[in-house]
Amino acid sequence: MADLPRSPDTGPDRTSTSGTPRWVKVAGIIALAVVLLLVILLLGGGNHGPGRHTGLGGHTPPARVSADGSLP
Repeated sequence: MADLPRSPDTGPDRTSTSGTPRWVKVAGIIALAVVLLLVILLLGGGNHGPGRHTGLGGHTPPARVSADGSLP
């Protein structure tokens, strides 16, 4: 009996398509880069936090207190 022709989707020269999709790998790399950037910013100190946007350098002005101890 003659051999049946092989389908082009089978054979030793075809790569498997059951691996991780490319978009998952790219999204993982981007997420890892963002996490590393945040860790570097937090560990590096620097000027970050809510005081950065107030113009006060991160310091709150002292509260004015009357002589009797109450707020005006």
